[in-house]
Amino acid sequence: MFLKKFFSNKILIFCCFILLVLLLNNNFDFWTLRRNFEPIKYQNLIKKYAEQNQLDYNLLAALIYVESRFDNESISAKGAVGLMQLMPETANWVAENLAQETFNLSDLKDPEQNIKFGSWYFSYLLQKFDFNLVKTLAAYNAGERNVNKWIVSGWDGKLTNELPFAETDDFVRRVLATRDYYHNFKLNSINSNLFSESPANSFWTQKISNE
Repeated sequence: MFLKKFFSNKILIFCCFILLVLLLNNNFDFWTLRRNFEPIKYQNLIKKYAEQNQLDYNLLAALIYVESRFDNESISAKGAVGLMQLMPETANWVAENLAQETFNLSDLKDPEQNIKFGSWYFSYLLQKFDFNLVKTLAAYNAGERNVNKWIVSGWDGKLTNELPFAETDDFVRRVLATRDYYHNFKLNSINSNLFSESPANSFWTQKISNE
């Protein structure tokens, strides 16, 4: 009993020491650690709408994670709703373009509806910004107008310097890092049949203007 208690205390002290070291390490990123341990939800829906909108599966999953951590009830302080954090005016505009007359804003909390609209809108932005992924992600976060202003001011759509909006800069980098993580470690190992090579991923390999 004494030895068991002794070793338990030793393990606890060791764990506390490791945690302290991590906390004192300025390079340690809790966000990344949490992401690496959280499961990817809605894989079938991600596959369906990635295919439908010719998007990369890993990118769409990463975009959803960074936006909401797969929480379909998520609502931002600015009013963005659901998995892909769609603003009401954007959702209504997408509904018009998709001729979905029965759409109601409350539908955005439905995972399929949200991913359907969000993936369509992202695909629209991707084409509008000539398949430049960094510009497209920036526009998804900061809005088309802001990104167009940056481009007019001389921004080339690269991440060599920080973007004008710190939030957008952080958003773009996190989505790209998460996409790469999913591609290398997560999606391929979780469901290799579901996320195998497909016309959508091949399309991206040929068209995308990467960071």
